[in-house]
Amino acid sequence: MEHSGCRQIARRGACWATLAILGFLALALRLYQIQVVRHDRFYDEKLAIQERRWSIEAPRGNIYDRRGNPLALNLKLYSVAADPGLIDAPAELAGQLADLLRMDEQSLNAKLCVGEGVRYVPLQDWVDGPTAEAAGSLGCPGLIVNTHWKRAYPHAGLAASLLGFIGRDGTALGGIEKEFDAKLAGADGEMVVVLDGRLPRSRAVIPQRTGVRQPMVPGSSVVLTIDLDIQTIAEEELAKAVENARAVGGTAIVMDPDTGEVLALATQPSFDPNEFWLYPRETWVNQAVTSPYEPGSTFKVITACAAIEEDVMSRGETYECEGTRLIGRQRINCALHGGKRAHDTLDLDGMFVHSCNTGMATVSTALGEDRMHRWLKRFGFGEPTGIELAGESRGILSSPDRWSQMRLANLGFGQGIGVTPVQLLAAYCAVANGGRLVRPRLVMAVTHPDGRTERPTHPEPERILSTATCDRMRELMTRVVEEGTGGAARIPGRLVAGKTGTAQKPTPEAGFRSGKYIASFAGFAPADDPRLAVLVIVDEPRNGHYGGVLAAPAFRAICQRALTHLRVPPTRPEAGINLAMAEADR
Repeated sequence: MEHSGCRQIARRGACWATLAILGFLALALRLYQIQVVRHDRFYDEKLAIQERRWSIEAPRGNIYDRRGNPLALNLKLYSVAADPGLIDAPAELAGQLADLLRMDEQSLNAKLCVGEGVRYVPLQDWVDGPTAEAAGSLGCPGLIVNTHWKRAYPHAGLAASLLGFIGRDGTALGGIEKEFDAKLAGADGEMVVVLDGRLPRSRAVIPQRTGVRQPMVPGSSVVLTIDLDIQTIAEEELAKAVENARAVGGTAIVMDPDTGEVLALATQPSFDPNEFWLYPRETWVNQAVTSPYEPGSTFKVITACAAIEEDVMSRGETYECEGTRLIGRQRINCALHGGKRAHDTLDLDGMFVHSCNTGMATVSTALGEDRMHRWLKRFGFGEPTGIELAGESRGILSSPDRWSQMRLANLGFGQGIGVTPVQLLAAYCAVANGGRLVRPRLVMAVTHPDGRTERPTHPEPERILSTATCDRMRELMTRVVEEGTGGAARIPGRLVAGKTGTAQKPTPEAGFRSGKYIASFAGFAPADDPRLAVLVIVDEPRNGHYGGVLAAPAFRAICQRALTHLRVPPTRPEAGINLAMAEADR
């Protein structure tokens, strides 16, 4: 009996021991599950109770012109938000904020009482510094005051399509803003605030664990080749030309022919990037690099250069420039301005100076498909220039095996090809600088927050023309202004080289019978030592259509004012008084 009782006690002990071991195993398993398997979940839940993470917005880098004038910068503003989970008396806080934020008290109270689980409620965007400081002084831990940077363009619509803009969601849209977004944007930082989680609704902040976890990095700034004064001149004169011609738009570009640096790039119609949403989307587009057009007679510079280099017409060799020429079943007309007379007998120089279409068609035909195509490629047509703007078009240049005889003839005077304004002006720069094809460029340097300055490297310009060809073309382009169709581009006291262009603008509905034109003038000054290359385009004028009448005066005004700004002395004796008068007008 006694042994039976002992065995029973032993069994009970073993049972309790087994239960205890199983209990400890269950507890260990549960601890393992909590500490290891579900560690991340419980840790995140703890952080959700204790931690508040707020982004520190990095200021975007500025954009400057070549002289350090700001073209795009940032305004420091603030926003006020709330964490409803940390607000004990929402009605009282709403009353304190109503006058401060100029908001309805009931609306504020509703935002502060959104219910459980909502930890961030925006209250007011774009408040000034004193308002933000007053909100912070209320001492409510559930009130969040954030710093923001608003993009601002101090010169409104000046160079708008060149600069681009920042959308309401912070996205860079167009222009330099988009092309250099990676450098301008910087990197946001992170602020962490840790609360005492020992009490369910404790408001105590743990200072030792609160602070900047990831510092923000300001964006780098971009220095452009643009000269603010010359940009202003180009904008003003282009706007006048477009208005006087009652045109739908226009483009004006000013470049340094030796370096390819763009000193001004203006388009019309323009827009104000500070309020971009008020303007049609088509005004945001930079037509100078995205929109190919048929250049018309300004393209005769390219044909003449190729003819001189290939010696297809020697000096003194003449051609009967009749008023019309039949190619197959199609005709090329070359009526003199304002009449229907022919140019009579002309050599290559005369064809160019008097802008004879049938003569230049004969020249391109003599060059042939292969040589003409090779020269177009050498001048950079059919390929993007590489200018630092998003969306640059390569233009429209078909393969020579697809050219008809009519297409080859038309190319001689700028039809049957699509070029961008910046491509065409780069070609003119090659004539102005003695034969080197420079790459148009807009960026001089990128300055980083740590003080480093990064200057872009550029390939050495390729020589595509001989000095002799360039000298002859300068002479011919000067004659265009002195005795040909470009008389309105003359500048007293300065020698100007240029070429007019009046191109019919085809439309899908009516082809070249649309009655629409593009009037243009391209050239450089001073012709004997070029400092500026300028192209002016007037798109679809309704008050006349000749480039020598509509675009040449704007070219003259831009050159005259820009050369005065650059203090380039006149080369002719009679210019002294004109320079003094121009200085007085500034």
